[in-house]
Amino acid sequence: MVLHRQSLPTTRVPLLFALSMARPAVRRQRLVSAAMAAPAREGYASPFLSGKGNDDFVVRNDRNDVRVLQCPTPPVLRQGIAETAGLPHICVAGESNAGKSSLINHLLKKKLAKASSVAGKTRSVDLMLVNERLVLADLPGLPSRDHQVERLWRSTWEPLVASYVRECEPLRAMLYAHDIRWKVTPLVRSFLQDVQASGLPVVLVLTKDDRIADEADDRPSEARRRLKLTQAVRRSLDFRGLHFHYSTESSLPSSRRGRRQLLSLIEDLIGEPGGREECRRLLEARAAKKQGRAEQD
Repeated sequence: MVLHRQSLPTTRVPLLFALSMARPAVRRQRLVSAAMAAPAREGYASPFLSGKGNDDFVVRNDRNDVRVLQCPTPPVLRQGIAETAGLPHICVAGESNAGKSSLINHLLKKKLAKASSVAGKTRSVDLMLVNERLVLADLPGLPSRDHQVERLWRSTWEPLVASYVRECEPLRAMLYAHDIRWKVTPLVRSFLQDVQASGLPVVLVLTKDDRIADEADDRPSEARRRLKLTQAVRRSLDFRGLHFHYSTESSLPSSRRGRRQLLSLIEDLIGEPGGREECRRLLEARAAKKQGRAEQD
C-alpha cells in the first residue's frame, strides 16, 4: 500500500448518493457546520474538544448522536475529509470477520457498522460523526485467510484506505482489530508496516478475547493461553506499541472494562493539542508504562 502524499482528483461530486437513507429530491445538509469544518486557527481551542460548558464524554454510554457519511470513491472521500477537517479523526481497520464492525458498534452502543460473517460488508470509508465532536472512520476490511475479497481490496479498497490515511490531516491514530486467535498473515503485516511508516500511530486491539475462556479449562490456563497468543501476534507483527484485549460480550466485566479503557484512550488522543507525532509519543509512553508493570508482575 503506497502512502506517500499525492493529490486526489479535484472533480467535485455531489455527496447526495453517499449518505445513508438520503432522498434524491432533497438537498443534503453538510455532515458538520461550516464553522466546525474549518481547520482550527493557531491558539484556538475548539469548544467541542475543550470540554468547557460540556462535561459529557465524547462517546457516551447511551444516546450517542451518530451521522454516517459513506465515501466509496476518492472524490467523495476528499469532500468528506474537507467537511470534517475541524474535528479529530480516529480510524478502525482490521481483517474481514476479525470483529472490526462489532468493536465499533460496541464502543458507540449502536448498530451502525455492518457486522456480518460474510466478508466485505464494509465497501467504503464510512465517516461517523459522533456527537459532533469526533469522526470515527470505519475502513473496508482486509481480505481474510479465505481470500474472498482480495481482488476488490487490491483494486479498490486498498487505494481508498491509502488515500484516507495520506490525505486526512486530522487523523490521529488507527485502531487495528485483530482476532487474538488468528495467525498474522503477510498481507496484515505489510499493511501495518506501511501505515506506521506513514507516521500514523497504531493501537492493536485484540478482539474476541472472551473466546479464550471458552477454550480453557480454568483461569490459570486461560491466562497462559492469552499471554501466549498475545506474544505470538506482537512478535509476528514486530509490534512494540500499545495493545488492548477486547470483548463485545457486555455481560462480562472484562468487556465493560475494555470499553472504558479504549474510550479513555480515544479521549486522550483527540485531546492532544498537536497531531500524529504527539499522539505517537503518548502511545509510546503508555506502552512503556504497561510493559514496566508487566515486568514487575
